[in-house]
Amino acid sequence: MSIENQTVGDIMLPLSAFPCLKESGTVQEAIHQLRSFCPIGSRGPCGFNELMVVDDNGGLIGRVTQQGILKVLFSTLFDTDDIKSFEGRTAEYSDLTTLLNGVMIREGVNHLNSPLTKVIEKGIRLLPAGADLIHAMSVMVICRETMLPVEKDGKLVGVIKLSEVFGALGDKLISMNSK
Repeated sequence: MSIENQTVGDIMLPLSAFPCLKESGTVQEAIHQLRSFCPIGSRGPCGFNELMVVDDNGGLIGRVTQQGILKVLFSTLFDTDDIKSFEGRTAEYSDLTTLLNGVMIREGVNHLNSPLTKVIEKGIRLLPAGADLIHAMSVMVICRETMLPVEKDGKLVGVIKLSEVFGALGDKLISMNSK
């Protein structure tokens, strides 16, 4: 494959190499998938920041991120409207977190069996497998995305990571510069 004509489909992770769950899953199952999913044959530590939520036919419903899960597990902490600053502390690190540490952990445990539907981000952008890398890069940078699902013929086929786009474009630029 020529570096000149690479597309999103050439460098994406296939769906089998990325964590996915059904919409009927729980927050605990999502945590487990994110922490332990490792594609067959992979080396080194695995772990992902997000996973795709799919229907029974493999169609994309949305995604679940670590941040989304944490906001559900510790919802009291992240509902900053009721958090008051105290002695130089801000809502980003309130005294509430210090005083209620054990309570917050128990709250998190109580939300582990929450349905995945509470944390699914829907309506996320998809990139076509045939998109060129400059298009993918521009969408990802402008929209501040580090991963996007990839579709081909209306079906979810994989995920593209900004790091892969960055690497492929960097290789192409360096190659062109050394000619």
